Amino acid sequence: MTLKQISYFQAVCEKGNISSAAEDLFVARSVISRAIADLEDEFGAELFVRSKNGVVLTDSGRIVAKLFSGFTACYNTTRARIHQLHQGALARPLRLGVTPTNAYGVYRTYLDGFQHLHPEITFRVEEHSAFDAWKLLLDGELDAFFTPARPDSAFFQCLELYQNPIMLGAAEKTPIAQKGSISIGDILDLPLAFFNAPMPIEAILNACFQTLGKTPNVVLRTSDQLLLRELTMQGQIYPILPLDMMGTWQNIRQIPLDFFHPTNNRMVWVGALSHNREMEVFLQYMEKQII
Repeated sequence: MTLKQISYFQAVCEKGNISSAAEDLFVARSVISRAIADLEDEFGAELFVRSKNGVVLTDSGRIVAKLFSGFTACYNTTRARIHQLHQGALARPLRLGVTPTNAYGVYRTYLDGFQHLHPEITFRVEEHSAFDAWKLLLDGELDAFFTPARPDSAFFQCLELYQNPIMLGAAEKTPIAQKGSISIGDILDLPLAFFNAPMPIEAILNACFQTLGKTPNVVLRTSDQLLLRELTMQGQIYPILPLDMMGTWQNIRQIPLDFFHPTNNRMVWVGALSHNREMEVFLQYMEKQII
């Protein structure tokens, strides 16, 4: 397997046609066909289904495409880092990503302590969707990402940190606030609210409602946490959110939903990339937090 074979394979994936890929790369069609055949020999599987209309990835081909995508990103990032090293680039901040729902918990639990122990290391924290984490890490835009999503690629390593139960927020004066836990039947007709970010918990909630022939009554989606808290205190809405987000809301009860398993928050980074000193120090610190 060579870099040229990988680039030829990716060009064919993009174009869906060997001839079109060859034209874009200014090589003969036979050169690309030979490269694909060699890859198929190496992996012992057909990677494309060929027809007169072009080519389509097989199941094996999709696995290889994912491998090559991660490898290419790591390769380009590594080259950029080596170039910066040779150019005598100045030390840069530690770049960390968080999801919209775990920023408070991560900062309070880990980053405050790290900053106290290592005031010489500056860090930059950015909020991103969990679905964007993998590309940002592979492209070297972030050093580590705190997310409830589990990586499904060998390029990534992770530390399992803590469980974050999914809760229903309710004003203390409301009848439902007196319950010790919430079942699906308790919220069938409640005005619900979600944080305006892609959250897997919503798909689970929809599936639960569908089994009862119902649809969740979601009346509000917003990124404004103050608005969520205020309307919850007034008894107008009942947000469904991870405990991280509602743990500090006063006069609001957080009640566990018995049909949700707690989500696991984890720190993820690219094991295939070399780290600068700042990341190595941070990784050692984080490993001590879970012992």
